[in-house]
Amino acid sequence: MQGRRRPEEATMTATSGTARGTLSGRQVFSYALGDVANNLSFMMTSMFLMVYMTDIAGISAGVAGTIYGVTKIWAGVADLVAGQTVDRFDTRWGRLRPWLLFGSTPLAIVFVLLFSAPAGLSPTLTVAWIFLFDALFQLAYSFVNIPYGSLSSAMTQDSVDRSKLSGARSVASSLTGVVLSAVIAPQFQDTTGDHVRLQFTLTTAALGLVAVALHLICFRNSREVVARSATKISLGRTVRMIRHNRPLIVLCLAAFFLLAAIFTMNAVGLYYARYVLGNAGWYTFLALAQAVGTVAVASMVPGVTSRFGKRNGYIAAALVAILAFVLIYLVPEGSLPTAVVAWFLFGAGTGGTNALMFSMQADTVDYGEWKTGVRSEGGSYSILSFIRKTGQGIGGWAGAALIGAYGYVPRAEAQDATAQEGIRLATGLLPAALAVAATVVMVGYHLTVDDHRMIVRELNARRSSGAVSTAHGVEAARVVVDERGDARDLLLRPRDRGTLPVVTIFEREGSGATEIGPAVAERLGVRYVPQKFTSDQVAQVDTQALFSDNAFARWLRTVSYGGTQDADMARALDIAEDHSLAQQNRDELLSLARDGAVIAGRNGAIVLGRAVGSLHVRLTAPLDTRIARVRSKTGLSESEAESRIAVEDRVRAEMSRILYQWDPHTDEYYDLVINTGTVPYEQVVDTIVGFYRSKYPETTPPSPEGG
Repeated sequence: MQGRRRPEEATMTATSGTARGTLSGRQVFSYALGDVANNLSFMMTSMFLMVYMTDIAGISAGVAGTIYGVTKIWAGVADLVAGQTVDRFDTRWGRLRPWLLFGSTPLAIVFVLLFSAPAGLSPTLTVAWIFLFDALFQLAYSFVNIPYGSLSSAMTQDSVDRSKLSGARSVASSLTGVVLSAVIAPQFQDTTGDHVRLQFTLTTAALGLVAVALHLICFRNSREVVARSATKISLGRTVRMIRHNRPLIVLCLAAFFLLAAIFTMNAVGLYYARYVLGNAGWYTFLALAQAVGTVAVASMVPGVTSRFGKRNGYIAAALVAILAFVLIYLVPEGSLPTAVVAWFLFGAGTGGTNALMFSMQADTVDYGEWKTGVRSEGGSYSILSFIRKTGQGIGGWAGAALIGAYGYVPRAEAQDATAQEGIRLATGLLPAALAVAATVVMVGYHLTVDDHRMIVRELNARRSSGAVSTAHGVEAARVVVDERGDARDLLLRPRDRGTLPVVTIFEREGSGATEIGPAVAERLGVRYVPQKFTSDQVAQVDTQALFSDNAFARWLRTVSYGGTQDADMARALDIAEDHSLAQQNRDELLSLARDGAVIAGRNGAIVLGRAVGSLHVRLTAPLDTRIARVRSKTGLSESEAESRIAVEDRVRAEMSRILYQWDPHTDEYYDLVINTGTVPYEQVVDTIVGFYRSKYPETTPPSPEGG
């Protein structure tokens, strides 16, 4: 098994990753097939199990809803158990992949048995059969889905690649729902025939075989290349963090109501297609409209939240979902076009709220650490996952109970007006009320963008001072001094050893950092620390790999964790891995800067932002000037040079946002911003050195041995 990449490698761009070999398209596609395999069974039970229980197995709607609700809550418990178990056993295939290899077949078997209740069983035994195999299915599913979701963080340390994996997973989930609806929904148009039970056994057997094959493809084409330790979630630490984490409590409560709304509709949606619209097969068009809405809005979420904030974006998406539910209630009987519009809005609203839910959850992890000193990604996401599953169960139970109370008659060719009203209420007004509750709760979420930015800055300062104090073996308070009006209060060296020059340089590709940085270092008498992967190194890689960050790959990253995919530990592991990489990079930078340095890239301005004796510089230049410089150095054509610049600038900034939640192109983080397109390099060097010496006249010159 390969070891971890060095932190500076991992924090570089997709461009640097191409020099080392990022995930191939085949690996991303194969990973997405794993989600197809999972959703063949998960979506089958979420969308069609309720109808199977009432119209084929002959169970009353109230009892069917109870089974649905109890087993979904049990699924939340199973997720917690699986999350603590799956990576404790190391094998020659890794810790996670073996669960796909050996767990997929048992999952397929219980899945088939769940939809194979024998016709001769008594009503009591029929209920027992479905309850037993649904409970076993949820357990087996957890022990496949949890390691599958966790696998993305074991396949790569590159945050951009992990976003691509989760985006591919979200798209696969949406497409699977559409295809599954096209295959299964028409089979519910007539459930009175003697052949129906056998038909569902054969159908689920075929789906199970396909799922096993796809799991094996995912297993074969994935590799665990990132060393992992067994996941351990401290209950005491988690409880302490949650108790003082109001934003997380609000988010979990809103998630409960939102998932209850979604699964109320999901559980009884097929009844709506069959009895309100008049054709069970039309459920395919509804599922397609929902998938399009989900994916379209999930890809728009980053832009919306950057402009309006996450809470406001969540509320806006929830209002769209409420509108959709009300419209679903009002759709005229048999009006497919109106229903398609309603389901599109449903997908858009719930897709946006789900995508934002996970994004906001990441912010609450930072808040919890800032408030309590406890950082618990795993515990936080375990709680959210359990709450989501509980909401799913309560929602499914409520929908079934409502249609039962309104006199739903299983297997009937048509329902009377009262029963149809119950179906409309269960798919429309009841989930609308639950979504309203989620929206009202979210009004109490007060963690704004500005608040989170402040929290991130304080956390970065704490972590830096903690790392320095650990290196010197002293308390953190001893490396912090009263700042003098320049926001610098972190001592990198003991007081009696003086302060050495530290300059960080961030550039837009082609702005001259590789020429200016070494000259500044020589003038200040300190070493120059280049970016781990320089532009010259990047220019040596294969052109196809260099420009692999295409529009489709970027779009995949924007839809990561969107939609209604099942919650698991994948997001928690991604955030924990990013936090670990950021910490490793921070430790290395603090070590490099202790004896003075001019440092290019590496997120130096945010990590060393409060270091006494530091100066932070951003270099830029007009695009045509930068293109000409890159062409001169590399021999690339004009279009190739422009593409290279776009890739490097975009992905380096994206990595900075992922690892440190900051935009390196924001001027407020820098003391100097220089346009090297209008100033010769020599004058830029003079400006930086002169400004530094003017700002820090007392800086101690380094000794010949480096201080």
